[in-house]
Amino acid sequence: AVVSTQSTGATILRSDTGGEIPLLEERWKAVTTAGHTLVTKFFGSFSVCVSRAEKDVHKLLDIIVDNFDSYRDMCLYHGRTVSFLKRAQILVSDIWTCLDGRGLGEFHNIDQLTMFADYRVPQALVALNVLRYNEEVREVLKGREAMPQGSEMECEIRGMSIVACDELCERVREVARERGEEVVVSAPVVDYCIWLWARENRDLIEELPFHRTRTIYY
Repeated sequence: AVVSTQSTGATILRSDTGGEIPLLEERWKAVTTAGHTLVTKFFGSFSVCVSRAEKDVHKLLDIIVDNFDSYRDMCLYHGRTVSFLKRAQILVSDIWTCLDGRGLGEFHNIDQLTMFADYRVPQALVALNVLRYNEEVREVLKGREAMPQGSEMECEIRGMSIVACDELCERVREVARERGEEVVVSAPVVDYCIWLWARENRDLIEELPFHRTRTIYY
């Protein structure tokens, strides 16, 4: 199928209630520029990108970020560039999951992906008492104030969510070792489990609203 106009894209991407997806113009630009990049650089197929990565998630992430602008999910934090790459990492994870880790879906270091820092998982981590926000952050969230993409507060929420999921992974391994067992666990798996829990427990996580950031990066 060929989607040739922004209005057609808007129809496809509309919400279940018929509302227009936020930042439609930026998202449509991302779709069209990605298509142009695939045609001009990768023979019209993303499988070429995956093959060139040679089963290495870091190489594939570099290819994605270097060639597709809408995946450059980064911010400047106290003078340092911080990379979150939420959508790029989900893309890699989805390839691995859908292909059952075989063929183009085989990566020898898939466990080196981080959790996918967005809105819901940080909110769920707070509900689970894994994360605790200071009063300034809590007031911003309670007031449903906009939190600019790349702001110090937004970067800290996302960054600490990554740290929290890594520490949860280590704690799971510790408990397994104490029981004389060995377990394979990764941050994306923890992320997925928490995301599912959040969907099933909306009444518990909604006590403190999620942060409100308008962005195409997550």
